[in-house]
Amino acid sequence: MTKIYNLKNLKPGDRLVLPKSNLRLVQHHAIYIGNDAYGNRQYIENYIGKGVQRVDENYLFRDGYHLTRVEPFIGNAFQRRLAVNRAVALIGTQYDLVNFNCEHYANAVQYGKQFSNQVGNGILATVLLAVIGIGFSK
Repeated sequence: MTKIYNLKNLKPGDRLVLPKSNLRLVQHHAIYIGNDAYGNRQYIENYIGKGVQRVDENYLFRDGYHLTRVEPFIGNAFQRRLAVNRAVALIGTQYDLVNFNCEHYANAVQYGKQFSNQVGNGILATVLLAVIGIGFSK
């Protein structure tokens, strides 16, 4: 069952999580920062090859309208404003798959800490596969 999200209910600092493939094993993270002067929703994402950049909704959903989930920002209005300021301040920062990917960026904005569960899980899976491979080779 696919959940329908009403993007009109977004508040600045909320995170959108979008699948990068049909398998949904890898997710893309973007932060909603509010509407522009024309009422168009604006987002900031950290994208491979481009780094942290401001994008509009058409660009964010360029591969079709697919959302895995929306993670609301948790905090008061002042904290929300600080999160949006962090989001904007990081524009131009280069993308790095292991050290500063889209999930690192979104966590830095929402929690003030850079981390990526996807990278951690990927490293753990690689180590486990290596251990299993070594075990079977003996």
